[in-house]
Amino acid sequence: MNIIDIKGSLHDERVLAVISLSMYMPTEEKLNSRADKYESDANISAFACDDNGSICGTIILRHIANNEYEIMGIATDPAHRHQGVASRLVAFAVDTLKCKIIKAETDDDAVGFYRRYGFQINSLGEKYPDCVRYLCTLKIL
Repeated sequence: MNIIDIKGSLHDERVLAVISLSMYMPTEEKLNSRADKYESDANISAFACDDNGSICGTIILRHIANNEYEIMGIATDPAHRHQGVASRLVAFAVDTLKCKIIKAETDDDAVGFYRRYGFQINSLGEKYPDCVRYLCTLKIL
């Protein structure tokens, strides 16, 4: 498996299929709109884990300031889960972008991943009806 830069390939169907896993109720229109937005934003970086032509994970990050980034979306294809794909994507982003701080907002489904990776977790409460959200922050020394 190799990590590749996908900033110019966000409309690739293989990439969109994985990105859709990180979205609430994705539609083709929403996916293409998000891909357009990310591709046109100079502050967005996008990487994927490529396994012999199969996209098995993606991470999209937004540069906030200095060496601080926000994860806009991270997803792993179900067939590749629990194989360290998301961890490899975060590690690659940290190394490539020289991140000092990475933040992500998530829900109950993914907060365990961030906790295991070493992010500090702060509950934001029930931001949406019946949906607790968390701010996850990783500070790299």
